[in-house]
Amino acid sequence: MKRFFKDKRIITLIAIVIVLIVALFMTTGCNQNMLDFNMTFDYAECYLNGEYTKYEIKKWSDYDGEQIQIVTKDGKTYLVSMNYCKLVKE
Repeated sequence: MKRFFKDKRIITLIAIVIVLIVALFMTTGCNQNMLDFNMTFDYAECYLNGEYTKYEIKKWSDYDGEQIQIVTKDGKTYLVSMNYCKLVKE
């Protein structure tokens, strides 16, 4: 009977480890993975005013929710929703 409980604990531990590994490496709905350390991007592709536009990124900031602020290399600043924009690293 004791062996059954030891085997059950080992199987539970293995299942927890597998779930944690999957959770750490799955992608989210954003532009980054759960553990994504790449926070630099070359350009943003955004759907604004009915057309797709490519912006070269000088710097960007993340806000609560789905909004980001993009400062382009020509000095313009855009506050956009991540629902209509993706950040790209070449």
